[in-house]
Amino acid sequence: MKKVLIMIGIILAILNVSCLFAGDYAGESMAIGVGARPLGMGGTFAAIADDASTSYWNAAGLVNVAGVEVSSVKLTKINDLDTKYTYVNLVYNVSKDIGAFGVGWLRQAIGGIPLTDISGNIIKDATENSDNTIYIAYGRYIANGLSIGTSIKLLLGNYPALVYSTGSSSPTNTTVNYFGYGLDIGLFTNVGDLISVKELKGLSLGVNVQDVYTTITWDAIKGVSEGSTEQVALNAKPGIAYRLPISQFEIIAGCDVDTKYQLIIHAGGELWWNKMVGIRGGIKSWGGIQSAGASLQQESDWSLGASLRWYFIGVDYAYVYNELTPVQYLSVIGKF
Repeated sequence: MKKVLIMIGIILAILNVSCLFAGDYAGESMAIGVGARPLGMGGTFAAIADDASTSYWNAAGLVNVAGVEVSSVKLTKINDLDTKYTYVNLVYNVSKDIGAFGVGWLRQAIGGIPLTDISGNIIKDATENSDNTIYIAYGRYIANGLSIGTSIKLLLGNYPALVYSTGSSSPTNTTVNYFGYGLDIGLFTNVGDLISVKELKGLSLGVNVQDVYTTITWDAIKGVSEGSTEQVALNAKPGIAYRLPISQFEIIAGCDVDTKYQLIIHAGGELWWNKMVGIRGGIKSWGGIQSAGASLQQESDWSLGASLRWYFIGVDYAYVYNELTPVQYLSVIGKF
């Protein structure tokens, strides 16, 4: 219990310091989430955290992965936009004493972007932007039923732009690059194991403090800009989950809360048969934003998904609906 209180104190101190320096809406490319399974449950996974995608959702959950697990997720459809979204990762749980390691790469890009000058003339028909995040994660037990984890993030990206140099009326086609780094810290506990109460063994708690300190630096553009640095706002994401085994079935339900910018509630659940076939659903409820004296409210997102596991390989599918456009994700998983 002393270790628990110390870790909670450290995280609360980090929260207070980080909030003082947060920027506005920086690093939003990392906010979508990864893995068709968590996304199919409305993005609730901080207190479930038991597959390879937990390098993103809560690095403390790496200890819940057995042996080696690899996975990838790809966005399969988003209307007619030339949108690319890929996440690949690997987790290796060495042992209870040494801990578990994870590495992942998230790439998001949008192609077919036309560049136009101030008169609306097309200078270049199609360009592409790209955001890349590399996760290097580690998690280990610090007490029976209690683990801690961290993810170090490297951020790289590029955006097309038209630049008007001083004294010139003709724009130059160029690319603006950025580089950044950051840190997430997570805690995970199986309550029954922590306090040695068998009746609470299915109850788990987790918190992922995303972007404890994450900065992004944009390159300078000669004659136009000297470059800039911005800090990504911190997101404290607590969660609660419960597992209920019933004969050949297992029900898992969970709820997470995002606190970045506005309160967002993620809730979802799944039903597994023999750990082979699973179905799930979830909802993402957006809190209101105050703007110009009015409260703006976005319609809730909802999601559905399914899974199939066969020996060491598996497939997850998710359909995520929001008021802008439905999105579909497909994940392939391997366990060794």
